[in-house]
Amino acid sequence: MTSANAGSASLLARELVIASIPGPTADAETRRFLADGCAAGVCLYGRNITGPEQTLSLTDALREVGGPDFLVSADLEGGYVWRLRPDATHWPSAMALGAANRPDLTRLIAQAAAREFRAMGIDTPFAPVADVSDHPRNPVIGTRAFGGTAKHVAQHVTATIGGYREGGAVSCVKHFPGHGNTDTDSHFSLPILNHSIERLNTVDLVPFIAGIRAGADMVMVSHLLVRCLDPDTPASLSARIINALLRVQCKFQGVIVTDALDMKAVTDTYGLAEASVLAVMAGCDLVAFNGTLDDGRAVHAALAGAIASGRLPAEQIEASIGRTRALRRSILRNRRPSLDVVGSEAHRALALQVARLAVTSFDPSPVRTDGGAIVVEFDPRLPFADPNVRPPYRRFATDYASRIPAKETIVIHPHDWAAQAESLMPRIWASGTVIIATRNAWRDPQQALALTTICKASGRAVHVAMRDPQDTSLTDGMAHRYATYSDDPSSITAIIDVLTTGSVTTGRCPVSLS
Repeated sequence: MTSANAGSASLLARELVIASIPGPTADAETRRFLADGCAAGVCLYGRNITGPEQTLSLTDALREVGGPDFLVSADLEGGYVWRLRPDATHWPSAMALGAANRPDLTRLIAQAAAREFRAMGIDTPFAPVADVSDHPRNPVIGTRAFGGTAKHVAQHVTATIGGYREGGAVSCVKHFPGHGNTDTDSHFSLPILNHSIERLNTVDLVPFIAGIRAGADMVMVSHLLVRCLDPDTPASLSARIINALLRVQCKFQGVIVTDALDMKAVTDTYGLAEASVLAVMAGCDLVAFNGTLDDGRAVHAALAGAIASGRLPAEQIEASIGRTRALRRSILRNRRPSLDVVGSEAHRALALQVARLAVTSFDPSPVRTDGGAIVVEFDPRLPFADPNVRPPYRRFATDYASRIPAKETIVIHPHDWAAQAESLMPRIWASGTVIIATRNAWRDPQQALALTTICKASGRAVHVAMRDPQDTSLTDGMAHRYATYSDDPSSITAIIDVLTTGSVTTGRCPVSLS
């Protein structure tokens, strides 16, 4: 059979789509979309989640319409790629786990996180990230990766997959064939990799192969142009990469899903609906995107049309559907934990344990700041590539002041620095110790300028890189430098403990700094 009639084509197309929905409830429009058979699953974003009870209510409502095996996913990597609200345990980033370098604890965290996700009705956290972060100016991966060497990343990817399996969640290694050495953000344009085959085989592919051998349920394919593999087509749309490399060479027989197809790396050239058809044609089993319900209908219609015309052979589609249905049936066998596990004391203690192990000092002797200090923090509400990546922020300055009386706490947006510097600098000069908390200052020139100006002016500066440790390269020789790799609540508590007690840190930076 090489084609299907319109009715059967529509049913088959439904099984290929992970759509997105507009809000925190399954409203009438969303229910109609699902009842019309436009998607077999959804990916939840920040706009869809307000708390554990609401999330469970939403996912139950989605399954009332979509069926008990309806797939519910979300980007839940830890660190700043997070969708859940404060009631849930907010886990440190992958790089924090890499800095702590306790694969046994990485596995326990994955298991605990999976139980919380499943309690809220989310079965697929779209993690772990298997990218090797060995480009110091990578604008999109950063602390989402466990580290900068293939062996290190592979160990933690393997541990995470084991933990997810034990906790009942679907593991999804991403972003195949490796997004860690790019200098372009695929949200905005198409990254081009000029790697050799040898580099791919000895670095980028190593954690993915380890993840596949560990039993990864899914592989997410990224929007990268890898010239040595396919000089013309992004990986997510390339049969050479999806079939010849991932299926045959890497021997992956599970479910292949696209990275979000609304990203400009593909939509600027192909458009969302055509990109979806091309991705399935190349061998993807599921297409995912963040868009409107109308976008979802357009994608479904394009896929159904391609199946009906024979452009997408029904035999191939049925093979994809066999893989995705088998995965969804396996999820149904897992008993859903009680909501009591969400944000439990034991889970928060585990998060804090790892966050403390992750804190890294780049200078030889510990610093105590309990004698009082000015605390300067750059506003955590800094822009991200993806506007839906909006964790429930807590401020380092506020938490520090609640523990130790600070002389002054200043939270400032870098863009306001020029206007406020004249009034702030005299207080900083007179302060003695100043603690400066940054977030990705290395790629924010105004934040970098403010940071270095303060450190040069202060006699006792302490610099805390709350996200990317690359920030510490800006203050070498100017300040006592720490990295936390994450600004989740546990990581904030951990660095405040270090600063106020002078305790010795054990974390080791898992990436090279420039």
